Amino acid sequence: MNELQYVLAINNYGKIYTLSAFDDQWKPFPHVGMDLKHISAIENYMWSIGGDNQTYLLVHNLDGAIRIKEEVYENERWMPVGSFSKRLLPTDRYCWSSENGKEEKLKENIKLPSFVWQWEHEWKFETTFEESDLDNGWTYAVDFCAKFYPIKRWNSCVRRRKWYRNRIYTGTNSWCIISPLHKDFTQEPFICVSIGGHKIPGAQLGVIMVWAVTAQGRIFYRKNVNKTWPEGCLWVCVPTKEGSESRYIDCGPSGSVWVVLWSGLILVRKEVSAETPQGKKWIIVESPEADSKITQISVGFQSVWAVTNDSRVWYRKGIDQNLSEGTCWVKLNTFMFSVSVTPNDQVFSVGLDRHLYFRSDISKNYPTGKKWIHIQASVETEQPKIQKTKLEGIESWISSSFTEPSHSAPTCMVRNDSKNNLNLNAKEINPSQRRVSAWSPKLSIGSLIGMEAKPDSFMEIQRNISIQKSKTFWSSVVGGSIEPDVCFISQWFKSPNDRENIFKSKWRQEILDKLIKLRLKEKEFQQLASFAL
Repeated sequence: MNELQYVLAINNYGKIYTLSAFDDQWKPFPHVGMDLKHISAIENYMWSIGGDNQTYLLVHNLDGAIRIKEEVYENERWMPVGSFSKRLLPTDRYCWSSENGKEEKLKENIKLPSFVWQWEHEWKFETTFEESDLDNGWTYAVDFCAKFYPIKRWNSCVRRRKWYRNRIYTGTNSWCIISPLHKDFTQEPFICVSIGGHKIPGAQLGVIMVWAVTAQGRIFYRKNVNKTWPEGCLWVCVPTKEGSESRYIDCGPSGSVWVVLWSGLILVRKEVSAETPQGKKWIIVESPEADSKITQISVGFQSVWAVTNDSRVWYRKGIDQNLSEGTCWVKLNTFMFSVSVTPNDQVFSVGLDRHLYFRSDISKNYPTGKKWIHIQASVETEQPKIQKTKLEGIESWISSSFTEPSHSAPTCMVRNDSKNNLNLNAKEINPSQRRVSAWSPKLSIGSLIGMEAKPDSFMEIQRNISIQKSKTFWSSVVGGSIEPDVCFISQWFKSPNDRENIFKSKWRQEILDKLIKLRLKEKEFQQLASFAL
């Protein structure tokens, strides 16, 4: 299990906490300067709805920077006057084109998708080709559709050279506010967002699906979201039948999308695949009971759990790759406030007492598990800060104008020294030095930098932490970024009886039996030895 995997939870004050699979304490997430209403997460990527009902993105704890290489090809043809020229034949490719020549690409037309990206250097041409040095970057061929060579030949009628420019994602470890649907975001704010689809069968590596619901009940899909373009480019409305206003949405790791309507019915997106990530049609799934409505739902890889307005927990039976909507609802004799399913179909929940629970013994033979185990991990709480300078820094940061430049959070959320500030006049930048700015949403088709984790305040919190028994009341739990194994998370459960049940497994019992037999043989040997003496 990855050491970076952890459960996310929001308390009743909108603060985020994390619980690692290798730890037994809830740790406060770096302060972001705002309250969060809703979170959806997979490993390293988190989308949320803020207290202002806008969507935010956090990319965190990556091993390296997100870097994209933009490429264009400069094409020329040999002319009778004895030199190469950009005067091409009508059947030739564009003077500036993509590699296959079918698309015109001008360097000046290639812009940053949003201000969360920054150019790493100016345009350069490749100086090597097939491990050979090039003369000013040119490669030669008989025709554009033929094989290119690094050296000019007697029959070389065309030549081309590749120009490239790297752009780097500067929003790592910073909360980025995603551009809204309208210039005035209050016209149609978002109320729910979900990230998933990272394990959709047959999809390219790094593909991610993001769905959202607005206050008007409309459903939106975020185009071109992947691990190299985490914010995507555009919200696309996915229509439903008139009168089908949505209130909640959840996307599973396999791409399955379930929507809760205000009427209590469920919409399931069909024909979702690597080729058609938006799917093709909606089908209706009835509520479990006529007198109850589903209010919250969570989708796993091959499981769906739901909670109705009477706090009853339900499990959807019969879900597989061929039947994404399942066959029927199964009632559990339990009551919960909300549930969250992990990518490996394990389940966390928030109880009516606003404590957190884990469903034990979920397996293929027992898909609903056996019982809820109370997560009794302690919580690290923040103590009041005594340094006035730190408080002043945080207050001035929160109250700063949204159009002013904000300081970028460091890659590993550690203290940022002033010497690492970016020189805005430099043409080339170091990946660790980033310029982060905010701007009007109407100028961006991608995302814009908003609130970000404050490393200084976080470091100060770390120095003033005390550990006490949890008295926190939780509003939601998110298991999308962890694939728990009871062998790793046993330290979360303090009850001796629960721990005993968790560790009851066949291989452990076999080891215990072998140790008992070995101990008996040792006693027999000792008795024989003493008798011989």
